[in-house]
Amino acid sequence: AGPVGENVADRARAAGLSTAVVESELIGGECSYWACMPSKALLRPVVARADARRVPGLSAAVQGPLDVQAVLAHRDDETAHWKDDGQVAWLESVGADIHRGTGRLTGPRAVSVTAADGSVHRLTARHA
Repeated sequence: AGPVGENVADRARAAGLSTAVVESELIGGECSYWACMPSKALLRPVVARADARRVPGLSAAVQGPLDVQAVLAHRDDETAHWKDDGQVAWLESVGADIHRGTGRLTGPRAVSVTAADGSVHRLTARHA
């Protein structure tokens, strides 16, 4: 469940509906952990350094090598060290039920969720 799924869960709650979120990896989605956030966290220091080097009076202050470990630490901070505790807490605060696993449509308004341990949980929607 990425940002869109999180927003849908919140809107459903606001409308008085219940919501189930099925996620096989980290709550927060592709952007938060593998795409947008980490790539921007890695690119920003390089771009900022290049920009600073073009500013008269500032360029001399940024001539040393890039601190790669600090850049990687910044990326890790931006991705919450690949932990989704914050997103899980938020979804729980809006009343969403979280199911870890892979979902599969099994019939009208029916979803089967297979967890990493192989157990299967069946969900049935009242509204769809």
